[in-house]
Amino acid sequence: MKTKTFYSLGILAGLLAAVSLLPAFPAYAQEAKPAQLGTEALITQPIEKTVLTLDQAINRALQQSPSLGASSARVSAASASRSAAGVLPNPSLSVEAENIYGDGAYDGLDSAEMTYGVSQLIEMPGKRSGRIRIADAEKDSAHLTSDGVTLNLIRDVTVAFAEVAAAQQEVSVLEEQQDLATKVRNSVAAKVQAGKEPHIQKNKAEIELSSSKISLDRAYRNLAAKKQMLSSLMGGDVRDFSASIESLPEPKQPEAIEKYREYLDKTPDFMNLQASIERAKAGLSLEKANAVPDPTLNVGIRDFRGDNAQAFIVGLSIPIPVFNMNRAGIERAGHDVTAAALDEQNARLNLEAALTELHANYSNAYSEVTALKSSVLPGAEEAFRFAQDGYEAGKFNYLEVLDAQRTLFDTRKQLNEVSLDYYRQRAALERIAAIHDDIQSHAHKENIPTKEHKNEQTKN
Repeated sequence: MKTKTFYSLGILAGLLAAVSLLPAFPAYAQEAKPAQLGTEALITQPIEKTVLTLDQAINRALQQSPSLGASSARVSAASASRSAAGVLPNPSLSVEAENIYGDGAYDGLDSAEMTYGVSQLIEMPGKRSGRIRIADAEKDSAHLTSDGVTLNLIRDVTVAFAEVAAAQQEVSVLEEQQDLATKVRNSVAAKVQAGKEPHIQKNKAEIELSSSKISLDRAYRNLAAKKQMLSSLMGGDVRDFSASIESLPEPKQPEAIEKYREYLDKTPDFMNLQASIERAKAGLSLEKANAVPDPTLNVGIRDFRGDNAQAFIVGLSIPIPVFNMNRAGIERAGHDVTAAALDEQNARLNLEAALTELHANYSNAYSEVTALKSSVLPGAEEAFRFAQDGYEAGKFNYLEVLDAQRTLFDTRKQLNEVSLDYYRQRAALERIAAIHDDIQSHAHKENIPTKEHKNEQTKN
């Protein structure tokens, strides 16, 4: 009897293997891949009292930023979901005993009927391929979102670096202003002592000097705050440094707005919306496929111990779609497709509006920087030198010198502010158009299927 039982179990094991390899319903094999952890931050030495360039700041941020590590982990999670999407449902093993421990002839196990069976859910066409399409769209979206996070970080670091450079320039201008205010105060004091100027002029010079000291202290605190902001974007652990102003790109005339519009369709933000549409369409296809019930195939062996005989059993169960035909699921998925398409249209309009505004701001900032550098600042410098020389020669009074000095330093501050605005507008425009040499959209790389490849997968 035991030999017969072992023989039955052997046959059952063969049936289990056969059901798992049903040729009529091909499955995507689940690849055994080592667990992928998120991108670990590279161990780098802290920057100590050095001159930091813009490229160094961006590279360090790309290595150390926690936000990029988080987006990388989400990409790995999406890849794992893609691997699981095409796996077959597991078969079920069942053992059933009948006619045991009863009365009379059915006492004990001598008249038992033992049934060893395997059940396998057979998914109808369109369900596995629908899950795969959804997983592919989610994987594409995770990659594109990671690209967007990278571009955001590059923009933020560029702006923060420009703010540090502007704060350094402000400190430099105010230090020079204080030096000049000190020299003017000393010159006025000498003239007052010699009786060539009234005492009130010395008081005005002292007030101007005190004001410059207050502004300089404020500029020092502002510079420290801007450095801390840039340090945070680079992952922290950045000690004393100065920003290399020369590493900032030279101001240039922006290209025509039509050129930037050509980039919009290739930006991660817009392509992510297209991935959302693809995901919604795949969800609709899956809901339609879910309306068709999946049969369950049962195969097994029945062991009749009473007469020491065996027989195969085969069964097929099919749910009857009477109460639930998944109409609500199909309707909801259809609305999701409509919403995704409208979101894409709305995003395009918003992107084009933002691009138009940024391009105008970028052009205006460039014009202002060019005008201040080429004519306004040289004129203010020449006027101050002329007024200072004239005052020393006794041709001008102190008020004219003071007015020329204020005009010069106001012009320098204005140039510094306009230059910072230029880099802010430029960084924002390059972000919205996804312009950066180090960034290539993952949708164009080999590790993400193209639309043609995904269409081939959906046919399986």
